[in-house]
Amino acid sequence: MEEVSVQIESSERWGAHLELDDVTITAPLTADIVGRVVALVHRFGFAIVDSAAHTASGCSVAERSRHLLEFGNALGTPVVQSPRNELVEDVKDYSDVDERDDRGYRSRGELTPHSDPPTLIVLDCVTPARLGGETSLVSVDSIVRRMLAQDRTLVDELLAPLPDWRVAGQHGIAVAGPADRPRPVLAYHGGRLSCVLYRPYVELGASTAGQPLTSAQTAALDLFERYSMSDDLTLRFRLQPRQTLVLHNRSVLHARTDYVDWPDPDRRRHLLRMWIDSPDRFPVHPGHELGDFFAPMT
Repeated sequence: MEEVSVQIESSERWGAHLELDDVTITAPLTADIVGRVVALVHRFGFAIVDSAAHTASGCSVAERSRHLLEFGNALGTPVVQSPRNELVEDVKDYSDVDERDDRGYRSRGELTPHSDPPTLIVLDCVTPARLGGETSLVSVDSIVRRMLAQDRTLVDELLAPLPDWRVAGQHGIAVAGPADRPRPVLAYHGGRLSCVLYRPYVELGASTAGQPLTSAQTAALDLFERYSMSDDLTLRFRLQPRQTLVLHNRSVLHARTDYVDWPDPDRRRHLLRMWIDSPDRFPVHPGHELGDFFAPMT
């Protein structure tokens, strides 16, 4: 494998000691605050917009979705999140409506640390859960720093290409299956580290293609996963109804604890989600720029 110099800027390091005040902007969710949001995302990998006005009486979910799309267009290009072609997706528990829907965000279950396909993800809280449903964030830089201190060779395993999986609907592909090209979990571009990881897809791509992961690859993924859930590296909080999270999918992994919902369906935990492609503001390694994930191949 080609030798890659692993360098991490100390200014980018954060863990559970990071205060939410450091990444929170108190302002209406409008395009004119985009510059402040972008600056925070470049520095920390995420930002929170806190706006009491956003929950003003009479502001319907449809109106919030429209305001969110205006904000998203100012950040980059909102892209659809599934073959259903939604630009603003409802993050709610649908497990009692469609038991065949296996996308984790449409259930009450725990989501382990992972990255999503687009450059940015935006989560706007409409209604929090009755109990639980905490958001967890962890810096990829912090994870890799811990790995380097323990075993650099395992970092090298994640910088090398690994098997991957393509989902049905990805770039118009009708049938799920192993990806045509392997992809590294970690990559560098312009001296900045980025990550693309959803471990079940790595393992599924390997097993289905008849190329089981090596012991070293498994050990690397295990160590990465261990540090991605370290208490002293993880920031945990509950989004409130007035808050909107903007997250860089390549520099910060996100997760969610399981939760208990309200009995009333109208009070269920409800977030609005956008995927935003923003390669000009946030360039990453070409292999980690997934673009409009569900757009047909041209």
